[in-house]
Amino acid sequence: MVNKIKNIFFILFFLFFIISISVFYFSEKNIRFTNKSRSFSLSKINNNLQNIPLLESDTKNIILYSDGIEIFENKKKKYKFWSLID
Repeated sequence: MVNKIKNIFFILFFLFFIISISVFYFSEKNIRFTNKSRSFSLSKINNNLQNIPLLESDTKNIILYSDGIEIFENKKKKYKFWSLID
């Protein structure tokens, strides 16, 4: 008997909680506040984007292209078979 009363109390509490949350969420006051907050954030972001400085590129002609095959061929040792045996 006590267990059933306790379960009913928990179910009623749960339903009250869900209903109160949904009433607050769908209220006009909350909707207006949410829209105002979003528009304020959007205007703040747009303002910050307009104030960002543009940096000039200083990376022109930095990369030097070299042919690694020429370097490899210059360092290549020429072995002679008979000199290796000696």
